[in-house]
Amino acid sequence: MFRRKLSALDYHNPAGFNCRDETEFRNFIVWLEDQKIRHYKIEDRGNLRNIHSDDWPKSFEKYMKDVNCPFKVQERQETVDWLLGLAVRLEYGDNADKYKDSTPDGAKNADNTAKNAEPLINLDVNNPDFKAGVMALANLLQIQRHDDYLVMLK
Repeated sequence: MFRRKLSALDYHNPAGFNCRDETEFRNFIVWLEDQKIRHYKIEDRGNLRNIHSDDWPKSFEKYMKDVNCPFKVQERQETVDWLLGLAVRLEYGDNADKYKDSTPDGAKNADNTAKNAEPLINLDVNNPDFKAGVMALANLLQIQRHDDYLVMLK
C-alpha cells in the first residue's frame, strides 16, 4: 500500500513494511521524523524516540498535532499515508533541483522505443548484407524463395 512512497524515500524495507506491527510502526515514525520530516529539533525528539515507553502514544499524538495531521491516531493507515506524503513533499523541496529535470520511467521507455525503431526506418534495402539477411531468415523460417527478396520479406 505504501511501497512507492517508501521506495521514493529510500526506506530500508518498502515491500515488507507493516503498519499494524506496533514496534515496526514506532520505529518507522522515529525514522521518518529523524531522516525525512525533521519537524522537531534533535534534542526535542527524545520522547518520540523512546519507543518502549508507556507514554509513547501520547508523544505520538502530540507529534501528530504539531505536524498538523488531519487524521486521528487510531486511523493508522491514513496517518502513515499522510506522513509519507508530507515526507515526500519535504524531500522534494529539499532537492528540487535534483528532481526538476527527471522524467518518468514511461517517457524514458518511449524515447528508447523511438530510438530503437529508427534503424528500421533507415534500412538500405539494396545493401548486400540486407539481402543476405532476408535470405537467411527465409531459410530459417522455411519460406518459399522468390526472385525478388522484398516480396519474400512480405
